[in-house]
Amino acid sequence: MVKRMKCSWKQAWQWLLIILVLGAGLRLYGIGTNSFVADEFLDINASYGYFQTGEWKAWDFNYGMPAVLNENDARDERAFVYKWQVATLFTFLSPTEGHARLVSVGWGILSILLMFWTGYFYTRKKSVGLIAAFLFAVSISAIIFDRRLRMYAMFLPVYLALATVLYAFFEREYQGKVAWLRGIWNRTGLNFVYVLPLVLLLGLNAMVHGLSLSLIPVFGVYALTMMIMTWRERGTLQTKYGVVVGLGLLSTIAVMLFAPKLVRLALGSVVFFDDHYSYFGYVLRDFAHPLLGALMIALGSWVLWKRLKLPKESLWLTLSLVVPLAMAVWLWRRNAGPQYIFFVQSFALLHSAIGVYGLVGIVRERFAECRRGVLWTLLLVALLLPNWGYFGEENNTYHETSSGGNPNYRKVFEYVKKNKTNEDVIITRNFRNYYLSGAKMPVYDFGGELSEAKFSLSELQDIMNQHPHGWVVLSTNDYDYISRDAELAIKKNMEQISNAQVRGAIEVYRW
Repeated sequence: MVKRMKCSWKQAWQWLLIILVLGAGLRLYGIGTNSFVADEFLDINASYGYFQTGEWKAWDFNYGMPAVLNENDARDERAFVYKWQVATLFTFLSPTEGHARLVSVGWGILSILLMFWTGYFYTRKKSVGLIAAFLFAVSISAIIFDRRLRMYAMFLPVYLALATVLYAFFEREYQGKVAWLRGIWNRTGLNFVYVLPLVLLLGLNAMVHGLSLSLIPVFGVYALTMMIMTWRERGTLQTKYGVVVGLGLLSTIAVMLFAPKLVRLALGSVVFFDDHYSYFGYVLRDFAHPLLGALMIALGSWVLWKRLKLPKESLWLTLSLVVPLAMAVWLWRRNAGPQYIFFVQSFALLHSAIGVYGLVGIVRERFAECRRGVLWTLLLVALLLPNWGYFGEENNTYHETSSGGNPNYRKVFEYVKKNKTNEDVIITRNFRNYYLSGAKMPVYDFGGELSEAKFSLSELQDIMNQHPHGWVVLSTNDYDYISRDAELAIKKNMEQISNAQVRGAIEVYRW
């Protein structure tokens, strides 16, 4: 048994307050320094469009009106519950980069509190909750996404809450005094106290991100594993685990027989045994070294099972991390990106927190004569486990130079606006029009991942024939949406701009 790290509730709240201040500072510092990048433009356009019109319609900052080019109402409405919060914020604040990202910051701070609660919930150790909160407060992944205008900052806590409430509904004993609730627990082993929050969280997750469906295979694998374990112990399959597995099999067969199109649609979204091994790196990026992170996660799972004698909790938390990660690496048909696996980062950090707690307990047992052993262990862990090196990197969430992977669209479009003439047009992806605000510059949008065909040479020639002067602004990944002939014509026939404001993963041409 791990010896207790004594911590009163008063001390816990005091330490939690310090951790919250630290986490908030790391998320708020220079929140508006870096320009919007990638899909942040989708969210600022949709949120401000809703603020202006009351409809999920992207806003064109260039002309100060609802967007006409590259309309996609379905995309604008996606994760509307998050974008609505951003739109509401614009009632009080201007639509700047820093202000728009405050919603994500708020969810990040809430996530720190939730990490404390879940750490305590699964272990009944306030110390574990505090360690989990600290690790999340300084988590590189968490800081990045909690400073970004996207729904991922909200998705992590609502998914973690859903997973925890689902476990409580299925496994936590009812300890109240309501007779009918006690009766349900005695007959089914289900705690109906959690039904309402479970339903609410299911709905909220569905409104935030489709990856919330990852909880289904997690729950299925958990039920199957527990069914096998109880069968070995009791020699019977007549348990709630057996019922879940049986219903799952019947549901699968029914869908295959009566909804084959749905099956084909589901299979079309997966590709078996793809090589998206970069997901392992994304999950372990919060640690000073990937091997150290993996060892601490494994230690946490072992401590929870063997030393704290909580095998169900250990199995649930382990599967909550491993199953979505394995699916991401070997099943998902999508480009590998850290945003898609961020929602399970909480489980990696919870394991690590439990691992730290167990490590302190081992030190305390082995070196009982050293009264400061616990303090020194915690200090070393705090110094050696998190990825502090990230904060000293040349390019990070606080500062990005020309060598960084994200273009500084703010500076690029400032240059274009400053040097354009009244007759100039621009060829670019129009959804980045936030930085053309008020320019009223005609834009030719070559599309993107939603386009049916690449931007062709003939389209380019038509634009140039109609307009003697203009600009082309391309980030490096935009070439995926432009034909090779058009790309060569741009580079051969146009002047490439070389200016201090045009640096990094972006190119600007003029004709």
